[in-house]
Amino acid sequence: FTLDSRRRSTPCLLVAQLTSLLTGIAVASSGSHAENAPALRAVAVDDETRVRRGDRDRLLAVGHDLSGGGAAVNLQALRGETVAFQVIVLAPPSGPAAVSLALPPFAAAATGNTGAPLVAQIFREHFVTVAERSRNQRRPNESLGWLPGARPPDEAMLGAVPDALIPVGLSADVPGAPEAPNNDRSWNAFWIDLFVPESATPGRQTTTATAATGAASIQFSVTIDVGPTRLPYRAVSAFAYYEPARLDERIGDGPTVERQLWQLLHEHHVDALAPLTAASDVDRLADAFTGSLFSPAAGYVGPGTQLAPAVIALGAYGQLGDPTPAATATVREMVQRLASLYRRPALADARPDLFLYAIDEDCRSPRAGAWKSALAAPSPQPWPVAVGQTCGEAPEQQAADVALVPGQLFRRAMVDTAAHHERRAWIYNGALPQTGTLLLDAEPRGLTANGWIAALTAIDRWFYWESTFWNDDNRGGRGAIDPFATPVNFHNRDGDTALGDGLLVYPGRQRGAFAGHSWGFAGVFPSLRLKMLRRGIQDAGYLALAAREHPDQAARIAARAVPAMLDEAPPDQGASWDRGSDGEASRFFTARAALRALISREDSLTTTDGDRVLHQLARQRRADVAPALSRRQRLLRIGAAGGAAGVALVVIVASLLVRHRRRRGPNGAV
Repeated sequence: FTLDSRRRSTPCLLVAQLTSLLTGIAVASSGSHAENAPALRAVAVDDETRVRRGDRDRLLAVGHDLSGGGAAVNLQALRGETVAFQVIVLAPPSGPAAVSLALPPFAAAATGNTGAPLVAQIFREHFVTVAERSRNQRRPNESLGWLPGARPPDEAMLGAVPDALIPVGLSADVPGAPEAPNNDRSWNAFWIDLFVPESATPGRQTTTATAATGAASIQFSVTIDVGPTRLPYRAVSAFAYYEPARLDERIGDGPTVERQLWQLLHEHHVDALAPLTAASDVDRLADAFTGSLFSPAAGYVGPGTQLAPAVIALGAYGQLGDPTPAATATVREMVQRLASLYRRPALADARPDLFLYAIDEDCRSPRAGAWKSALAAPSPQPWPVAVGQTCGEAPEQQAADVALVPGQLFRRAMVDTAAHHERRAWIYNGALPQTGTLLLDAEPRGLTANGWIAALTAIDRWFYWESTFWNDDNRGGRGAIDPFATPVNFHNRDGDTALGDGLLVYPGRQRGAFAGHSWGFAGVFPSLRLKMLRRGIQDAGYLALAAREHPDQAARIAARAVPAMLDEAPPDQGASWDRGSDGEASRFFTARAALRALISREDSLTTTDGDRVLHQLARQRRADVAPALSRRQRLLRIGAAGGAAGVALVVIVASLLVRHRRRRGPNGAV
């Protein structure tokens, strides 16, 4: 079926001929509860739709009723994939408070299944009240997450919004937790992850789930058809920064929590980016860098077993300062330690991208060039170190080897142009309508779109500026917050307010001022937005597998899924994946099904082959789709038509606009 992710009540369509193809949910139901039992109602929703608490009209429009006999959730997955769905249980307000959801182990439909079992995780969705919007003080319709023309409407964003996902094994009732007016106990939302190990046996597996409260219960079957093909791990690369000191201050148990954060992000195909400023930092994280942290022996269960990260940064955000003799010696020592880790035979071909993060959002700084000179002499490094910086200028105009360009300024041609000048163009953060955004008051499926965008542009790496931003300690920030109660977490001195920016995980335990709202867990919880990010990265794997066999058809499917992105996107319109009139919310859902139908080969796709396939798709996309004109370009064209005087006037105005935006800075630690 197809679902609409916006607030419109678009009918759900059950398409029989697609049921066997969809990587999603197909539900059939009949019957009703016994009259003498408390009324319970359960509704299944897919993994790219966010439903606010109490929004029953939208829930019934996008979901399918599980409340009768014979109800079923039918899923399809490849080996190595995590599929997900949601179940929202509606209980009577006067009934028992606690609603549970249980999912026993899956059983194979056929005998002889000797593969690894499926792994299920169930989370409760935690809601936070969104009562205001991300904005800029001088330009309220603009924010760090969108241009004014792409601003998501208030009526679709305000209210009780789910984001933090709490494992069901932990208490749902926290003593002293702040109660929001929307915390209606009759609304119980669950997120279910189902991981299919690479060694799982292809075929159908089934279990029976039970939602219950008091004497009332609902049962429905969950069936997953496992395909024989292995989904590539990390088909496109994303990495997110975190701060160990922030973890230790808020949660405690620093080393334990840091390791769990690495494992959680790795489980979602995302690399953690640590602040490495001394050789001791490398030693502390050695098992993460070699991949041994992501093994069953280390308690890890998930995709990418024993795979090393794709990228490592030295001195994130310019923390190493200028290349003084002492700083240069520190870098050489860190590189020596890293090089020794990767001398092991098993890691000979697993070296990550290693770059020195010279400076943050200061294109005029000479530091990147200075570090390049310092690292080139007096002797080469045992492991080549690129120099990177975040800067919105064209990569060929930068001294850095790696240009991390804000998503709203990224152009599709940058990848090839940078390579021509012996540089690399990576993307970071992003804003509507060019890319999805991290902000909480936008549709999170934009983060799914980012996986498609990375694949269709052959972008090497996508950097998310933070994942644990709970303290609002930016210049202009207003201090630490309880992220379970306060969605506004970011301010800067340029008048920007943002909700959920740089926040992909939540503290499982809180100490100090927020100790009353703590689950007592020494680790971090995932967010619904992190799940959406994972879905897009996995979709990139589907795209690579399908394009390996049918490149033209895969390109057409992708063009329908993401009609416009980056410099293709008109800046005065909403995101292309949320526009249109024919079931936008099912766009990725149905596109994934169409890609799956193209996959027949069972052999795995190597990283090298996957990159080659995606680069070919990117070249075809650039040939097929022209860039949209920016506001500045339109002004310049109007000026050209009006004569030399008009050109001069428009150029002056445009340059002032550009300088203003640079001074304000793109989204990040401004």
